[in-house]
Amino acid sequence: MVGRFFCPGPFYYYVIDSPTQTFDYVSDSVRTTLGVAPADFSMSDMLEGIHPEDISFMTRCEDMVADFFQNKITPEQIASYKVAYSLREQTASGEYRLFLKQTATLRATDKGTRLKIFGLHTDITHLTTINNHKLSLIGLNGQPSYLSIDVEGSDEPYYKDCFNPLTRREYQIIGLFGRGFSAKQIADKLSISVETVVSHKKNAMARVGGKNITELVARCVRNGYI
Repeated sequence: MVGRFFCPGPFYYYVIDSPTQTFDYVSDSVRTTLGVAPADFSMSDMLEGIHPEDISFMTRCEDMVADFFQNKITPEQIASYKVAYSLREQTASGEYRLFLKQTATLRATDKGTRLKIFGLHTDITHLTTINNHKLSLIGLNGQPSYLSIDVEGSDEPYYKDCFNPLTRREYQIIGLFGRGFSAKQIADKLSISVETVVSHKKNAMARVGGKNITELVARCVRNGYI
């Protein structure tokens, strides 16, 4: 499941039982990202760790996500969407760091009520410290994507089908670059040539922008392409 998510930095993940709002599972990597033991990390701990200035934005995002799932798509389509936005989270040292929050529905009822939700939070402070306050609903399995939604600019949810400039292969390659892999390592991992890796990177940079791979990854995060 983690492989379907963009992880350009240290991350932790979990599974939420939505009806009870409790964790079924928390990865051990929460120790290194937040400095908390998995057994000591609860939903309330996670929410209390959100920067106070980001609470209203998070609430607005979740309200729009609920509206989208309930009113804009069918129950069968819910599992084909990944939700992404950024938040500042507090570590055990008291420092706030910017995390990219990505979630996907693992199980839902026939009426569209979400039962199990997979979440992955990636520390992206090394890419940017500025939250763009945008929400992206990224379509999987051929579904349309709704990117960089301005959740604070309107009283009504606004969904516009957006073209994602990244191909599936470019998405893979940028994600691996973001995790620190070299072009040679990516080529070996994907069973393609180094020249092909470099070509995909150049094509993505030509469409998205950025002078180097770090700027490219940062732009993809800010624009909600991943």
